[in-house]
Amino acid sequence: MRGSQAVVEMLKAHQVKYVFGLPGDTSMPLYEALYQVRDEITHVLTRDERSASFMADVYARVSYRPGVCEAPSGAGAIYLAPGVAEAHASSIPVIALTTDIPLSSEGKNVLTALNQEALFAPITKWRALVKKADLIPDIMRRAFRLATTGRPGAVQITLPTDVLDEELAHPALHGDVNCAVYPAYRIRPNGTVVQQAAELLLQAERPIIVAGGGVVSSQAWAELTALAEALSIPVGTTITGKGGIAEDHPLSIGVVGGNGGRDYANCLVQEADLILYVGCKTDSVTTVNWTLPAPEAGKAIIHLDVDPGEIGNNYPSAVGLVGDARLALADLLEAVRVKAGGSSALGQARRDEIEKLSRRWWAEAQEKMTSDSVPIKPLRVIKGLVDALPRDSIIVADAGTPTPFVAAYFVSRAGRQVIIPRGYGGLGYALPGVVGAKLAHPEAIVVGLMGDGSFGMSAGELETIARLKLPVTIIQFNNACFGWIKVLQELYHQGRYFSVDFSADTDHAAIARGFGLNGLRVEQPGNLGPAIHQALASGVATFIDVITESEVTELPPVTKWVEAAMGRKREKIELV
Repeated sequence: MRGSQAVVEMLKAHQVKYVFGLPGDTSMPLYEALYQVRDEITHVLTRDERSASFMADVYARVSYRPGVCEAPSGAGAIYLAPGVAEAHASSIPVIALTTDIPLSSEGKNVLTALNQEALFAPITKWRALVKKADLIPDIMRRAFRLATTGRPGAVQITLPTDVLDEELAHPALHGDVNCAVYPAYRIRPNGTVVQQAAELLLQAERPIIVAGGGVVSSQAWAELTALAEALSIPVGTTITGKGGIAEDHPLSIGVVGGNGGRDYANCLVQEADLILYVGCKTDSVTTVNWTLPAPEAGKAIIHLDVDPGEIGNNYPSAVGLVGDARLALADLLEAVRVKAGGSSALGQARRDEIEKLSRRWWAEAQEKMTSDSVPIKPLRVIKGLVDALPRDSIIVADAGTPTPFVAAYFVSRAGRQVIIPRGYGGLGYALPGVVGAKLAHPEAIVVGLMGDGSFGMSAGELETIARLKLPVTIIQFNNACFGWIKVLQELYHQGRYFSVDFSADTDHAAIARGFGLNGLRVEQPGNLGPAIHQALASGVATFIDVITESEVTELPPVTKWVEAAMGRKREKIELV
């Protein structure tokens, strides 16, 4: 058995169904081996290596299995890096396989020679250069184990072509089926510390829970909801934690923080006397640059995370719980139930408070959600989605224009319904991402949301969608600019717009039709709902180009921007 065959057999041993990538000179041995098992493992040909890594990322998020991508040496490995970095920063298990020049040619200035280990070192959990074919089984097992255990992440394996062609003397091709899914080998927190956390929760007068992506990755939404109900604690989430609790639950307050956070949700966090962070890195966005709350505010912090390095990293923790979110929340719930009595009048009062705040916030949003103004308001697009999509649908959104509107206004069910790249926030994610989502969950309706800035970065994958005959829907917010950057220039650089505007004459729908999709262009609000319903019912891939209002005049719910805009209004009033 050759090294390339051993790689493929180890993929089979870990129940891999899809490999995303595209070929290069150094890939030929691997492709020959994949050809031999094409009825068992589907190779998804992409048009760009970055797209391959994005597809693997989203596939892993939806399927709860490691995503696998591959690329050839040199530029191929470099192009693969952005998606690998995003997956790792978002704690998503991705196995990146990169082929390479022969080991025998090292140091000879061979075309595409590259120190791949150095390239991937900052953006992976672990990486390896395979120097002997006999090492392949051990390295592959370790890759899956490290990717799926503890805090999940990306791993990368460099496969020189001569190693792929080398015969194995002692094949040991067994896999670890526990690591075919994630999180693998879950761990519980210390029981004594759980009791301490329960005591603090019961003593608090205005506690709140902030759930991060770790809750969704651990599939802990039932346990989180049960704990919140037991104590009538409001639950806010980060963007990646969206789905940690159903957002139509009376204790849900939606997303908190600086991007897509609801204003009343942020106020509830600020007023809390205790915050329980679950699977949350307490990053700059969630905490509005560590002002929500300020470290000196003196709030009691309980921090639960599978990664001990996150505990107390940004806030002093009264109690730190290290463990899997689902197991830890189950233990915490049991401890609370043992120590506490039944529900209280205070609990009902808290629910009534949230309901009143939520109702007022939604009432204020209705004008824009139903507006007939032209260009179409982004919130009108979100309302069209909410009205049309079934509960088990999946949304993959780019990091730009769609993010704050989806985060704040799309009401997610419990579970990973909304996927947005928050590790590095790269554009061009949603278009390839819908491929990974649809292959992971073929029965679900899958919708991609993107801006026209992202279109130019990933348009080639329209051909991939058409070739695979995937009935997905892509909705583009078309404001003819890099809207996120343009609003920064408006608010902080006195409207000196520079290198942010595109041609408004590009016919994106026609381009989509040229690739084989159904292409629609929507300019009038009244046509938006019918277009979305038509796309979802068509059973074919559809691209909807929606001419939308720019963030410059339709400010999204981004805390610092709203504050800056209000400050400018106050200045104008004072001048008058």
